Amino acid sequence: MQLIDQNFWKRFAKTYWEKKSVAIPKICSPFLQLDQIEIFKLLLIYSDRCRRLQSADGMKFYIDGQRQFASECLRHLPKKQDRDLAGYHKRMESQYDDYCLVCDELLLVNHQQHDNLSQFTSQLFAEVGLPNRFAEMGLYLGNYRKTPFGVHEDACGVFSFPVVGKKKFRIWKPSFIGQNPKLAQSFSYAKYKKASQVLEAQTGDMTYWPSSAWHIAESDGSFSATWSLGIWVDKSHNEVVTELTGKLFKDLLSPLGENKMTDLNSKISSAGEIKSLPQNYRATLTAMKSIPANKMESHFREYWLTHVSKNGFKNSPPFGFDLKAGARIQLRDKNRPVRWMRDGKDIIYAFNGVCLRSTSKSLFRFLTALNQQKVLQARGLSKELNVLARAGAFQIVPK
Repeated sequence: MQLIDQNFWKRFAKTYWEKKSVAIPKICSPFLQLDQIEIFKLLLIYSDRCRRLQSADGMKFYIDGQRQFASECLRHLPKKQDRDLAGYHKRMESQYDDYCLVCDELLLVNHQQHDNLSQFTSQLFAEVGLPNRFAEMGLYLGNYRKTPFGVHEDACGVFSFPVVGKKKFRIWKPSFIGQNPKLAQSFSYAKYKKASQVLEAQTGDMTYWPSSAWHIAESDGSFSATWSLGIWVDKSHNEVVTELTGKLFKDLLSPLGENKMTDLNSKISSAGEIKSLPQNYRATLTAMKSIPANKMESHFREYWLTHVSKNGFKNSPPFGFDLKAGARIQLRDKNRPVRWMRDGKDIIYAFNGVCLRSTSKSLFRFLTALNQQKVLQARGLSKELNVLARAGAFQIVPK
């Protein structure tokens, strides 16, 4: 049994992360506590939500490799009458020889399991860094014989965990795809099999391949259900900085920044020399020069704190609430404190991507105590605390 702890991730980061693919048998992690029964319960909750909202958001359904419209997806979601995953498969198999249901947001309906996943990824991120984009978790189930997308790459490192049945993944190096471009998005690759690496896994195992790997899942048509965790590594620091400074400059330049045409009345000499920049360019430079260094740093601080407080995830479960006067509260998850950073006279607090700025010393003492696992009564700070309570930072402690 391979324990997935910090020592494991140290070795993994050195040997495999963004380097090569691997199948690791019999792993031990709290994240794998989710069995078939619990997964079906989560699927029912999410499917009922989709039906109630008449939205297939987060769900995709494929028949013979073809993605169906949202209305068809809604019609093929699990129902209570199915009783379990096997019952759902029996209903689908009676209609289709090849189907695949994908749920990208399943763990959003269960904060405890999402916390277990967060612990798993936090240990990984401690060794390889936090992704500039995000991590996301999806469940793939069905009797599909090949991934509906054909041979593809995802721009994310992928961890795969079979829950039901066996999984087989065929992996190619990017250099081979470069030499054989017809393989991309293909379902017919018999003559290319010898150049591939095969990863096989069953319940309790884990596979990994780096973001550059081209891959496809294969099956003999038996039912399988598999978790897929994608760590997106396709966003550079340059892109982050461009976004950050772009937003800052956009706020400074409005409404000048909305101009769609630029005045040509710049002085041009007979020799073709343009002697000055247009007025809107000069105004932009003036605005840029007027930004104090501490304002730029403050902008970066708030972004980084917001990003870190998401724990690397695209979305988090909506488990927040409104505080009531006198409520006794504590940190909801001891492994997820409210993040904070000093910024001049302000302190910025953040949880799940929600930020709060404050100069209150009493709020600082209160949140410091909560981060130390203390149970406190919310009095006089409810308005500011509510921002973090709605983000899901706390839980109510019964009297």
